[in-house]
Amino acid sequence: MSAAMDSRQKSVIRSTRTDLLSTGVYQVGGAYEWVHSLGVGAPIPFSSLPISIAPAPGADLLVVGVGGDRHRSYSTPAGSTVFDLITAGVPANLRAAGRIWGTALSVLHDNASLIDFPGSTPRTVQRSEAWLGGAWEPACDVLGDSGLREIRRWIERVLSDPHQVVVHGYPGMAHWVVTPDGAAGSLLTGEDLGLAHPAYDIAWVLGEMAELHAFHPVLRPAIEELRNGFHETCGEGPAQSEIGPALAFRIAQHAYDWHHYAGAGEAQSKALLRLASSYLNTTPETR
Repeated sequence: MSAAMDSRQKSVIRSTRTDLLSTGVYQVGGAYEWVHSLGVGAPIPFSSLPISIAPAPGADLLVVGVGGDRHRSYSTPAGSTVFDLITAGVPANLRAAGRIWGTALSVLHDNASLIDFPGSTPRTVQRSEAWLGGAWEPACDVLGDSGLREIRRWIERVLSDPHQVVVHGYPGMAHWVVTPDGAAGSLLTGEDLGLAHPAYDIAWVLGEMAELHAFHPVLRPAIEELRNGFHETCGEGPAQSEIGPALAFRIAQHAYDWHHYAGAGEAQSKALLRLASSYLNTTPETR
């Protein structure tokens, strides 16, 4: 019996579901089991790339999933999300929590390798090909050909940069899980792996924070503390000249996912796309 099937027999303490990804969290003794399953509309399976992580300080922050191309199971002492942390109203050292998040990514980039797979594109890049190629009308309307081209150029640069490392692919709040006080966490790793410059992962997290900062003003002080801590330890992020398309990519990808897999209407997705466009130099919104 698979870990995912076995987990369904346990008492669930958290459950979320979209057509892209379903998540169940189960308490197992003093630890937690997170089970991710492909949603019914997921366009491609989880990455099957075999990852090896060299022993190093902080390597325990990386939890590699067990399972196949449709289900992954992760055992961790962390049973909460970062969003729980910043909305709970309970005092937490958010700057320290951000440092741990950044450390997890840095450890991955410095110590992970793909076994017998010299090259692979992160799964999240693969999923973006449709809208980046102009197949989604709202993105074409808001970002325009020039905006889409600006984002594509950034993706091409991080995929072809000589400094290639194993990247997580999706290291945001869906995969960085924490203890209720934020003092410890785990980066659930394996579903979206690929090779790219480390800036790919760092920009993903920063883009997610930028979106929350824009649409949830009450959370801004908490997000700023978290982001400041993350910057201290995450390593080499996007150059200043490239931070715009880097953030725009993550925000536009969320707009696409929200619209296609989680029920957002066109007006909602366009609100996100307008935020993405504000980070670009060459879009219909800014010309």
